[in-house]
Amino acid sequence: MSLKDAFLFNLESETHLRDARHANQIYAQNNFAFTPKTKHMYHVSFIPNSEVNEKGETNTFKFQKEIGVLVKSADLPSFRASVENKQQYNRKKNVQTRVDYQDCRIAFHDDNTGVTRALLEEYYRYYFVDANKVSNGVAYDARDKYKKKVPSYGLDNKKRMPFFKSITIYQLARRDWVAYTLVNPLLTSWDHGNVASSGSEFNENTISVAYEAVHYSSGNVANDTPAGFADQSVGYDVTPSPLGYLDNAMIPGGGEKGLLPALIGLGTSALLNNAFGNTNSPSKNIFSQVATGVIGGIVSNVLSQDKLPVPDPQNQQTASTSTSTNSTTLTGARVNAILQNPGIASQVVPALVNSGALSNVGINDYNSASASQKTAYNAQITDKIANGDQKLTQVASNALDNLGY
Repeated sequence: MSLKDAFLFNLESETHLRDARHANQIYAQNNFAFTPKTKHMYHVSFIPNSEVNEKGETNTFKFQKEIGVLVKSADLPSFRASVENKQQYNRKKNVQTRVDYQDCRIAFHDDNTGVTRALLEEYYRYYFVDANKVSNGVAYDARDKYKKKVPSYGLDNKKRMPFFKSITIYQLARRDWVAYTLVNPLLTSWDHGNVASSGSEFNENTISVAYEAVHYSSGNVANDTPAGFADQSVGYDVTPSPLGYLDNAMIPGGGEKGLLPALIGLGTSALLNNAFGNTNSPSKNIFSQVATGVIGGIVSNVLSQDKLPVPDPQNQQTASTSTSTNSTTLTGARVNAILQNPGIASQVVPALVNSGALSNVGINDYNSASASQKTAYNAQITDKIANGDQKLTQVASNALDNLGY
């Protein structure tokens, strides 16, 4: 184990030991407003047309919520615009001529109950009359064309309404959601995976979905719970977490990090009501409790402050009592008193400079400075320590501890 202090060992170099400030300032500040979303935070809602259930209870309606939960993966919508290059008096001019919506692939877990398999079976039976004929009947007689009445095949199933009214894919982050609703979706392909005697992989059912348009929407889980999400009947854990959560909108000065409202006149609540029915559900109340009850104490404390707390932890000016079981952090007053000794200051101050104590002043600049300039630099550093800069106090305390103070 090395006994060398990182700061003292690098006094004569430009080495700095600090956090990745660039990443921290972009991704961690403002309550992680610009942190990339994770792929596993999603929810999918399938809305069948009422005609699918006109002849009695179907599995698609009975297990509508479970089908959304059993989605293993889903492609978000993708678009391709056709652009033609025209000649405008010898000027090249690009003109959009059409837009094509690329199919979305959705994979389901092939569950033991067979819920997702039943979805594909009922879709097949709904559109294609082939699936509704017995295999040993007249319809599949090898010489059926000579019968008095030739049975109907394929799409001759007298269905006018589409099987699905819509399919909505939700992305979730920080108790907010954004949604992509596929309008009038039709399956262009579906398959039931494969079986094999080797390996222990899980089987899956997959579909490819074509659609006519995409509707964008967004909302907050506590106010507009996505249809079927956080429903206790399908196994969601609805017990509020003891960990608090702080929304940007609850922090003074934090609201500017949100998105602008959509240009469409229809609000989020009305859009959800039209697509999915009433959103006043038990899950909505549960999330309201989480958003308002669990973190109520935290919010009240933050709202009493005059400004947004400084997000960079290395500049937090909070008191610290100890760093480890082997050493104790000296107070700022004690550090400044020790640094009045020029011999000790010459050994400790370079470590403070190397940690970024002086703006735009590196260790090389400090070492090449005149005696009077070094005195001025030392005064700036001791002033920061006296004003409660905990980082500089900690660095100086570590350096002095290695020197035996």
